[in-house]
Parts: sequence; structure tokens; C-alpha cells
Amino acid sequence: MADNKILGNIIEKIKSSKKSLVLAHQNPDGDTLGSMLALGSLLKQTGHLVDHVISDPVPEVYRFLPFTELVKTPANEGLQNDYDLAFSLDCGSAERLGTAQKLWAGAKTTINIDHHISNEKFATINWIEAQATSTGQLIYWLAKAIEIKITKEVATLLYTTLLTDTGCFSNSNTNAEALSWGAELISLGAEHRQVYRKVFLERPFRSVKAFGAALDNLSLMEDGKLIWTYVDKNIMKSLSATGEDTEDIADHMMRTKGVQVGVFLREDDSETKVSLRSNDQNFDVSKIAVSMGGGGHKVAAGINIKSPLSVVKDLILNKVIDELRKCDVKGN
Repeated sequence: MADNKILGNIIEKIKSSKKSLVLAHQNPDGDTLGSMLALGSLLKQTGHLVDHVISDPVPEVYRFLPFTELVKTPANEGLQNDYDLAFSLDCGSAERLGTAQKLWAGAKTTINIDHHISNEKFATINWIEAQATSTGQLIYWLAKAIEIKITKEVATLLYTTLLTDTGCFSNSNTNAEALSWGAELISLGAEHRQVYRKVFLERPFRSVKAFGAALDNLSLMEDGKLIWTYVDKNIMKSLSATGEDTEDIADHMMRTKGVQVGVFLREDDSETKVSLRSNDQNFDVSKIAVSMGGGGHKVAAGINIKSPLSVVKDLILNKVIDELRKCDVKGN
């Protein structure tokens, strides 16, 4: 449950303020985006003027969500840096705010809301609840505590945070509380069928082709305990694919029987994005990610490394194999 002292402090700040900035992390996913848009709507109900800002455009897969038309980017908007409050949603560090960092730093009070245990606690007020299914659940707790009406639109946004961060109710954070919360959001009007269809079923052709390329490159190591694959920059360019077109690959490959740990690498012109997954509760991929400048959860974590895939591949695989063997020794 929520830390009532921190939650009370946040409510006091909301009640004594008038203008707020709500921020999602760069390359936004369903949790950061849904949390940001839901919080913005709730703040407006309290009379706040609100700007919704992300350093990157809203991914195509999420543009069906309510209020996405309100999202601004720092580079394209004449935003005045005069905010009473700035909220960071589902963001492990200030760096992940991207080009919105200057707006964040200029606010009178900054509030960091997240559920990642690796969060760097970079705000005036840090509300981190690692046991929450998603950052969206913290926004729900805030709404209930401050007695703000949860509209059909907000329920849909919060359901998106739940569905995406539980992997459609398949990840280890899926428990009785998560299912109960999902049922309540549906009772409040969440468009649950639309969210599932748009996020998990409908994919552009280039995304399906990128998935096929990743399958072609798929390999098993360590007696089938480690699975890994990649999509290099040449494939990405040939398909005109973007990062969002490869978001599900890491999760899909973890369905392979006998696999404990997975590594997916996506190469861009300037960096390689590493996605780490674990099916083994004793193998914490977030520790590897944090040690290399990334972050995440025990079963899902990520890193952005400014090196080509050829370099990152050996670096990551050697690290994962070393940790996997240590885990095996402890188990024996």
C-alpha cells in the first residue's frame, strides 16, 4: 500500500499549487504514458493548469488513448518554465526525461513517482512503491486519497498501465490485488477490450517483419537457459522500423521452454538498446542493468549503451553468462 506520509505531502503540494508539469520518460511505454495522462486529467479536476511533456513523440501504438493530443515536446512548444510542480512518472533517473530535463529542473517543487526499485530518487519528493504493479497504480492511490473522480478516460489510461506492465496479466507482478484493481477499473468504464486489441494484437507490417528478423537471429546458450537475439541498424533501416516496432520481441522469446534469461539487442546509429528478461525469480536482471547504467525490475530491465552492437553483444552476453553460472553454483 501507499506510503501515507509521502502521499499526504504530495496532496498538500497539489492543494497549494496552480500550475503543473507532468512528464513521461523518453521512448514512452504504456505505463509512463498512461500515468502521465491520467495524472494530468486528475490535476485539471483540482483546478490546475497542466502541461503534458515528453521528449519523444507518442508512439503510434498508443495514439488511440484519451488526451494524447495534449502531449507537447520541448523542442516544438514555447513552454514557459514557471511551474509550481513538476511530476516525473515511471522514470528511474533525471536523464531519462531527455530534453525535458531543463523544464523539470526549473520547477519550484519536483515530485518523482515510480515503482522501479532502481529509481535514483532525484526529486524534492520521491514516492517509490516497488510492490506496485505499475506507476499507474500509484496514480490510482493518489486519486482515491484526494477524492478525485476517476472518469472513464482515466480508468482506460490506468488500465493501460496495468495491462502493459503485467504483460497482459502474465508477469510475476500479477497477483490478486492486480486482478482486483483491473476489475475495478473495468467497472469504472475502462475500455479494456480496446486497450488489449490496440496494444497487443494490432501491429504494423514493419513490426511483424522486424519480429521475423529477430527470430532468424535467435540463439540458445548455456544448455538452453539463455536465449538471445538482435536486430541491427541495417535491418531497422531496411524496414523503416522504429524502436516501438521491436518492443515486444524480448517478451515473446521468453516463451521458449527451458529458458531462464533472455537478452534482446536493438542497434541504432548512435547506441544499442539492451532488453533483459528473466523467468527465474532467483536471477535479478535489474542488478546487471544498474551495474551498467540502466535500470528496471527483477524480471525486466534495460540499458542504453552508446556503442555498436558488435561491442555490446560480447559485453552483455559475457556478463549475463557469468551471473547465470554464479546462480547455478549457488543453486547447487
